[in-house]
Amino acid sequence: MKESLFIQFIASIWPKLGLYIKEKEAPVKRTYLHKTMLTPVYSSDQKWEGTSAKTTYVAADMVAMDSPLPIKKRGTLATSNGKLPKVGMKKILRETEINALNIMNAHYEMTKDPDAKKAEKQRILTKLLNDGEACSIGIDEKNEANFLTALSDGVMLVEDEDNIGTGLRVDFGYLDENTFGTIVKGHVSYEDIENIKSKADADGNTITTLMLAKSKLNEIRKERWARELVADADDKVYTDDSTLKVPSVKKFTEAFEDEFDIKLQVVDRSVIFEKNGVQKSKKPWNADRMVFLCSDVVGSLVWGSLAEATNPVEGVKYVTVDQYKLISKFSKTDPLQEFTNGQSLVLPVIEDVDKIYVLDCTETKSAEVDTTAEQSDASDEFTTVNGKKYKKADLVAQLKALGVKIAKNAKDETVIAAVNALSDEQEETLFANVESV
Repeated sequence: MKESLFIQFIASIWPKLGLYIKEKEAPVKRTYLHKTMLTPVYSSDQKWEGTSAKTTYVAADMVAMDSPLPIKKRGTLATSNGKLPKVGMKKILRETEINALNIMNAHYEMTKDPDAKKAEKQRILTKLLNDGEACSIGIDEKNEANFLTALSDGVMLVEDEDNIGTGLRVDFGYLDENTFGTIVKGHVSYEDIENIKSKADADGNTITTLMLAKSKLNEIRKERWARELVADADDKVYTDDSTLKVPSVKKFTEAFEDEFDIKLQVVDRSVIFEKNGVQKSKKPWNADRMVFLCSDVVGSLVWGSLAEATNPVEGVKYVTVDQYKLISKFSKTDPLQEFTNGQSLVLPVIEDVDKIYVLDCTETKSAEVDTTAEQSDASDEFTTVNGKKYKKADLVAQLKALGVKIAKNAKDETVIAAVNALSDEQEETLFANVESV
């Protein structure tokens, strides 16, 4: 590696790269939720660890003076951990671009007018700084993609630096007891929201924010209950047969937040990925999952020190941006090229997952009445769930054991709805205690 071909400019301006990036206005759509919803944390051992304290706060007891205090059960602590992945990208100035900069430099050297000389220098500096800015923003984009995937799915895949072409599955341990499907397959209902709110209340948690994809919000606005919610907010009189128009995003958001006391945060973020020179836009948020949060801060942005940061290569110019992004500039010959590298050891880590609730709207998640199977069940003795036949009495008994209020002679659609309203953990318990026939 050799020093930059334009070291006369780089030497003075490179240390100010971070300031240059901050001064430039970012496009409105390039938001970075990971910068506001995660707390930066330095990891000296280059590893990350997420914790989830399953703590239930119980009321204190009234005791007589001089009496011993009653002992309460401690919460349990679950942890997930792993090594920090390396995130990075590279920009190259090839001979054509280098020649263009050489011409600009020649004009700069020959120009006598002070204002013209200053303007020409600024154009050169901007050209040289743009690659550094691209590397810094590229790391931000990757962090944002990882964060949105992690928060919506509870898991994400990162590249393993030690094994090329292999991914490391990072699992933040979302709780099955906090994950629910929709009561009616393919539709988000008012009861689904209430169901999750009730679970949070029972846990002693207060949901403050619901994060969902814009496409999911648009689906919900078309539901009958959503239209009625806005109509009620507008004091409109209607009947079950009335046709209610689909409310605007603004009106529905206002009515929803007033009804449930939960802030709606719509995610419609795209990230551009490039592989083998082909660029592709992708939305990292899972549109089939709605995530309910009890806090605006959901974890940590864990970062570590790069080996090159403490062992700099001779001739390479370095600058650190945002504490953890190491941006370097250098040149090579055969062929002649100018490189800008951006690299970091960083990972968005979701924590306190016991305070995160999920409504999984995937169609395969929720069951529906199997009309074909029910037509052959003249005595209405059985209920078919996801292709398996069960004695309805057994299902109802186990649902009651889980605290579900349901009649012994409930219809199949009522039983199916009750099953769909269970959390993943409850559903697993249910089917572990009933046998298919």
